[in-house]
Amino acid sequence: MEKRKAVPKGGASGHDRGYKRLFSHPTAVEELLRGFLREDWVEELDFSSLERVGNSFVSDDLRERHSDLIWRLRFRGEKKGWFYLYLLLEFQSTSYHFMAARMLGYVSLLFEDIIRKEKLRAGDRLPAVLPLVIYNGKRPWRAPTALGDLYVPVPPGLRRWLPELSYLLLDEGRLDLEQPRLADNRVANLFQIETCENPVEMAELVERLDGLLPEEKDPALRRSFTIWVDSLLKRTFPGGRIPSLGDLEEAAVFEENMRAWEKKTRREERQEGRQEGEVLGMRKLLLQVMTQRFGRLPMRVRQRVEEISSAQELRKLARKALVAGSVQDMKLV
Repeated sequence: MEKRKAVPKGGASGHDRGYKRLFSHPTAVEELLRGFLREDWVEELDFSSLERVGNSFVSDDLRERHSDLIWRLRFRGEKKGWFYLYLLLEFQSTSYHFMAARMLGYVSLLFEDIIRKEKLRAGDRLPAVLPLVIYNGKRPWRAPTALGDLYVPVPPGLRRWLPELSYLLLDEGRLDLEQPRLADNRVANLFQIETCENPVEMAELVERLDGLLPEEKDPALRRSFTIWVDSLLKRTFPGGRIPSLGDLEEAAVFEENMRAWEKKTRREERQEGRQEGEVLGMRKLLLQVMTQRFGRLPMRVRQRVEEISSAQELRKLARKALVAGSVQDMKLV
């Protein structure tokens, strides 16, 4: 029987693919955990045992689902068994209210997959799973991080039987990335670049990241960081001449380009502000002329005027209002 595949939510953006590529490197995963999980048990992990595992699951109704990345690693010392790290890298610009429910589905499918592939029997134990969400939106994450917060109110006796799950959230824009201990953390530096809005400061951050990624040490990791940074800079500064990490030996040139782009952006913003003011003025003038000529205007006519964003079109309508015989002659509705 052919498997039925779940309908995808939508194609992954280049930004999402960049993150998936980046966190396909065990070094990046290690720096993520060491930098942002400040708990004692993290120091007990054997990061040399980091191993990528499959991220496709088939449920009992034969629907195939995909997570983004799954890693596993062992504890050091006498502790036995595997610790599974589950990374869900969706990177939405707005928070998803039911993320906890989605994570529950992924973790459940992961457990089923482990039971089947590892041929677990009665008495065997399931490994621990850490659901981790990295969020890069500008506004704070608003969704509950615990599944229990999504339930309708129920009696305490019933609540104890409902499934529970909480996921770890890293909201990039709300992290304290200036801590001295994160100075050499490449992932923390990447998050700073992601959330930086000042082009000159961004130039300095990219230059710092360049120094933290010597090509001779790990060229593949540097390449993944370079692709991610290039993609971000091209989206943030469209039309600007942005050198890659490999071209940053001339840091002064890069900073000069950022300053020039910043000045250009400010000029464009001032121009947009003048244009917006002109539109508002013409819209007000048109409504005044029409009211004087035709009396109280129907709400639908006023709404149509408010929708017009071209000063030129508003100017033409104002001239037309001076000679039109009625509001109907304006043909706004």
